[in-house]
Amino acid sequence: MNDAIPFPKTVYLLRHAHAAWARPGLRDFDRPLDQRGEADAAIMAKVIRERGIAPQLVLCSSAVRCQQTWDIISGALPADTEIRLLESLYSDDYRHYVRQIADSRAQSVMIVGHNPMIEDTAIALAFTADEKAARRLQKGFPTAGLAIFQTNRSEENPEKGGYLSELLSPKKASKLANH
Repeated sequence: MNDAIPFPKTVYLLRHAHAAWARPGLRDFDRPLDQRGEADAAIMAKVIRERGIAPQLVLCSSAVRCQQTWDIISGALPADTEIRLLESLYSDDYRHYVRQIADSRAQSVMIVGHNPMIEDTAIALAFTADEKAARRLQKGFPTAGLAIFQTNRSEENPEKGGYLSELLSPKKASKLANH
C-alpha cells in the first residue's frame, strides 16, 4: 500500500503586501498594511482575476497584514473559495508550510504568509523552474509577490517536487500593464 501524501497539482505562494512599521505598543502580529501595501494587493488581485487563478483552498496566516491582503485579493477569487486562517503560518518554518500544503488534500492551494517562510517554501518546492522565475526568486521574494508552482508529484517527502512557472510582483505587473 502506498502511504504517500498526494501533493496538490497547483500551489500558489503569496507573500503579504507591504505593512506599516510597528507603532509603540503594537505587536508585530497586529501590523496593518500601509498605503503601498493596499495598492500592491489591489494590483495582485487584478493579476489573479485576469489569469483566472482559482485555488480550491486558501491557507492564510491570521496576522493582520495577511488577513488584510486576503481581504483585498479575495474579491478576485470565486466566492466559494475555502479559506482557513492559521496562526501557525505566522511563526512556524517552511517545513510547516510544506506540510500544510501536502496535508490539505486539495488540487490547488494558496498560502498567504510571511517571509522568510514563503521564500524558503518556494526554494524547497522548486525542483525545476522557468529561467526568469528562478532569477527573480534569487533576488528575494517581494511583498505581495505570487509564486506559481505546477506539480503532479505524489511522494512521502513533497519538498523539491514542483516546477516554479512564475514569480509575479506588483512592480512587474504594473510595468506589463503600462506597456
